[in-house]
Amino acid sequence: MSTILSIIIPVYNVEAYLDRCVKSIISQSYREFEIILIDDGSTDESSALCDKWAAEDSRILVIHKENGGVSSARNAGLEVAKGDYLTFVDPDDFIAPDTYAINMSYLLEHNHVDILQYPYCNYFDADDIRDYHKPSSDLYVGSEQIFRNWWSGTPLEYTACNKIYRRELWNDVRFNVGHVSEDTFLVSLFAIKVKAVFISEKGLYYYQRNRMNSYTYGEYTFDKNMDLFNAHAAIYDCFKQFPDMVTEKVLAFTRLYRRLITAKQTEPSANINSQLQLIKMLFPSWLDILKSRNTEKLWLFSAKVLGGKVFVNLFLRYLKK
Repeated sequence: MSTILSIIIPVYNVEAYLDRCVKSIISQSYREFEIILIDDGSTDESSALCDKWAAEDSRILVIHKENGGVSSARNAGLEVAKGDYLTFVDPDDFIAPDTYAINMSYLLEHNHVDILQYPYCNYFDADDIRDYHKPSSDLYVGSEQIFRNWWSGTPLEYTACNKIYRRELWNDVRFNVGHVSEDTFLVSLFAIKVKAVFISEKGLYYYQRNRMNSYTYGEYTFDKNMDLFNAHAAIYDCFKQFPDMVTEKVLAFTRLYRRLITAKQTEPSANINSQLQLIKMLFPSWLDILKSRNTEKLWLFSAKVLGGKVFVNLFLRYLKK
């Protein structure tokens, strides 16, 4: 049986969830896949569960490694993946039946499509499933159209796990080890090089949302906000290639600036001088602000006139009140 799809699952201390995750995949009607379980230095029974699953199903490969975080684990999976396509699943999440069959069928029939995105929802328990993300089916072709619909995170979403990728896209791309904004950062790497993205309304990815030490769960600390600031700065840099996207560029800058303010709010004593210098360098021109539509012109004009340090301090005082 050939390997068409590689499914990469980073595993760390998820003994209560791993069986559900793997079962949701091996029970799929689609069969031409491999599962790569990367045991990222687990200290519970997750390591043994990985080996048990590999012994039961020849399509399952296990890698045991020292703990390095989710990005490091995913990168280890990328090094050995053999499929023509690949996807990522977190070990506490799971997949609805037939998700892969219908979406892989589309990809194999439309081999010009580089990425397929399918719906996801937030799962707390069987009686509490919320926030279905199911944009209308659509096909985006060309860098400008793809970036226009991805930079903001909608309808093309930042999350990596509800997508199936052509394997070649990852030949020179790896996740940013030691950072938490790895999904968001991918936009700047893929939006320019990808030629076609399809939004599917079929299938469903369930995100487990009530596990405190989940890869994706946790409060937004200063470091996490700064990670997101840097990811959004990389996305903002892509606008240089699309000079006609003035409104989008100004909106993206506003998002970038607000992320820095939020970071400073979480840790008021933090030094953000280098980030303020970057903000000053990236600030849209007066003309771009004037030409932009549906943007907070007064907010931006004030920030531009006052300068970064003064404006951030005044804004934080305002938030306190």
